[in-house]
Amino acid sequence: MATLLVLLLNLVITPAYSQDLEESQLTSVEIYKSSSNSYNLVNDTAFIKPFFDTTYIISGSSTSLNITQNIVNSTIINDFMLSPTVGYVLQSVNNTNGENDSSRLPASLSNPFVDIDTISDRIQQELSQAVSNATNIDYNEVDIKCTFGENIQDWKCEVFTLPI
Repeated sequence: MATLLVLLLNLVITPAYSQDLEESQLTSVEIYKSSSNSYNLVNDTAFIKPFFDTTYIISGSSTSLNITQNIVNSTIINDFMLSPTVGYVLQSVNNTNGENDSSRLPASLSNPFVDIDTISDRIQQELSQAVSNATNIDYNEVDIKCTFGENIQDWKCEVFTLPI
């Protein structure tokens, strides 16, 4: 099942946030979301191996992203927390080859899933770093792509720009 959700955030910059900008100037950031998920149930739920991928694309100027960072963070965190896959995010588990493989969980691990505070913190961390990188670029149009799948260690947000 694939879902596409478009959130548009338009915020008027108030004098407290503006330094060199006019009070009436409007800043705009767009958030696009696409997600897919599937579940593999074996022996009447004796084994559940989820697959999901949620991607957010955040678009705006470097300045807009910096100004709206708190509301962008809370919007994405709240949206992800409402998804049906939030309870299936796996902890980082290393296999015997030293590679990360969430499909081979050790039998001694009673709960392989991360808690919501860890999820929220990781989203906050990834978004903050990406917005910081986007602010340093200082472009008129910047895209941040965040990909959140079933293994929290693989989560990342990357900055993309097109030269003018």
